Order: sequence, then structure tokens, then C-alpha cells
Amino acid sequence: MLDKAVRALEGLIYWASALLMLALTAVILYAVVARYFFNAAPAWSDEVPRVLFLWGTYIGIALAARRGKSLSVTFLLERLPPPARLYLEMLMHLSIFVMLAFLLWYHVRAIELGRQTRMLATQWSDAIRFWPLSVGCVLIGLYQIRLVLKSVQEYRGR
Repeated sequence: MLDKAVRALEGLIYWASALLMLALTAVILYAVVARYFFNAAPAWSDEVPRVLFLWGTYIGIALAARRGKSLSVTFLLERLPPPARLYLEMLMHLSIFVMLAFLLWYHVRAIELGRQTRMLATQWSDAIRFWPLSVGCVLIGLYQIRLVLKSVQEYRGR
């Protein structure tokens, strides 16, 4: 049951990421055509793409973390014996968890400040520009937990 819920959530995240990229492309294309062919750029043509880009970026980063495709240098790691490799991998995962915790902890203040103001053209709350980082941090944290469990399983399997 839990596996099915996780797969459904991951499918939702993939589709949301794809739809955000399609929407970003469509909005930018519309704004460029309106500006350069009709000399009538929409007032929201700066705000909406920025929000879509932020959401797409942080969801995309989370998807990369899910696959374990975040930037890492494995030259030394691959040459270590299994116990030392597991220790170093756990140290790397711990540093990621600490970084995510700091980002979330200090980012809450930015969201609170953003709720007090509105974007000029769309009148959306400024907080919508800050939420993607928090959502991305939570998703990355969940995926990091999976990577930790995978590392431990691989170590035990050797």
C-alpha cells in the first residue's frame, strides 16, 4: 500500500514538473509574440514565468536527488573499502540533511515576509515565489532518506 502511494506521488511530481515546463514555454512564447509582433506585452509577462521557473527548478532538483544524480565526485568513494565507503556516504547524507534543515529553518521567515506583500501585475502573494524552495527541500529530504536506506542495504548485501 505504501509503495503504491509513493509511486503515485512520484508520478504526480513528474507530471507537475513536465506541466510546469510546458506552461513556462507557452507563457514565454506568448509574451514574446505579444511584445515583438503586436507591441502589447502583457503586464504579467515578467512575474508568471519567474514563478513557473522557480517551481520547475526546485521540483526538478528534487527529481534529480531522487535518482541520486546530484553532483558528486565519486573518484575516491569508489576506491574505498565497503565500511569506509558507507561511513563517507553517511557523512555526505548527513551534511545534506543539515543543509536542508538550515534552508528550511531560515526560509520560513522569507515566506512570512512574502505573505505580507503582493506582486504588482498578478496580485499574487509574494510567498508563492518562496514556497518552491521549501517544497523542494522537503522532497529532497524524503529522497535522501531513501538514498540512505539504499546505501545501508547495499553495504549489508556485500
